[in-house]
Amino acid sequence: MAYPSYAPVGRQRRRRWLLTLLVAVIIISIVVFAVRRRSDARGIADYLAVAQQVATEQGETADDLEALFLTVTDVERPEVMRRLEVLRVSSEDASDTLAGTDVPLDAGEAHGYLVAAVSSWSSGLDLLDDAIVIVLDESAEAGGTELLQEAFDFLRLGDLAYTQFLVATDGFDDAVPVGDIDVVAFAGEGRSIEYDAQMVTLRLTSVHKLGELHDIAVTAVTDPEPLGERNNVPVVPHSEQFIVQAVVANQGNEPEHLVSVDLELIPTDDSEERVTVRQTVADLEPGQARTLVFDTLELKPGGLYEVVITAEVDKDEDSENDAWRMVFYQNENA
Repeated sequence: MAYPSYAPVGRQRRRRWLLTLLVAVIIISIVVFAVRRRSDARGIADYLAVAQQVATEQGETADDLEALFLTVTDVERPEVMRRLEVLRVSSEDASDTLAGTDVPLDAGEAHGYLVAAVSSWSSGLDLLDDAIVIVLDESAEAGGTELLQEAFDFLRLGDLAYTQFLVATDGFDDAVPVGDIDVVAFAGEGRSIEYDAQMVTLRLTSVHKLGELHDIAVTAVTDPEPLGERNNVPVVPHSEQFIVQAVVANQGNEPEHLVSVDLELIPTDDSEERVTVRQTVADLEPGQARTLVFDTLELKPGGLYEVVITAEVDKDEDSENDAWRMVFYQNENA
């Protein structure tokens, strides 16, 4: 995957573009929504009730984002990505709420700023997901830090627009019961963490468990299980059927798909042929395990065998747990 380069000039141009975008969103919002409803005190009060609801939800989202970065060293990667997705969806829901709100004439300017704020916050949260993945999994040249900076720029633009929204509500007629509307700031002063792209990158990359980790482990049991030994080699009792149950576990932090699991039954007697059986696990989420049953195996009484089960994925971090093997005799007929 190729990522755009981010030269200093490019960053300056991007910032100017973001400012232009913010102004455009505000102007369009004011023009579109300001004429939708007649202006009266009751209509403005109803609108402000919706605005307060949106502000409360966005304030909680901002607090949750701060908590995520503060605790990022204590959680696993899947949980980090899950919480980011929850925050992104919450911000999109706020945008949907505003899109369906009736806007009185005199609330048009304030609404334009509020729409711009929520839109900018939503864009920032959307970028954060991609930026964090790039920081964790790609090289420094891939542009993850720069994408983080762009995400934080959007959050700050949203903070700026929301400040102007509060200023606009102060200009309402004295007959309108404005009340206290929550102050919301994603990246403003008072936060316990500084939203600096370089510092956040260092914090993320210092936590090894947040990096992409692929690790498939295999264990197995036989039916019947060995009973006793012969010359330090396990002996499996004679039976009409020999079954191997393999347990394949995803010990990494990334989902695995189409995991091939191979069983080899290797006889020491040249008159018998090696048996190879393959099964596939379609999906294996982090922390999940699947049990596969290999029940088409035939043994010769008194024969000496080695059974090997292997499962591998690309970029597996621990090759030592990718295979399980056992050398055994099958007992002669009783």
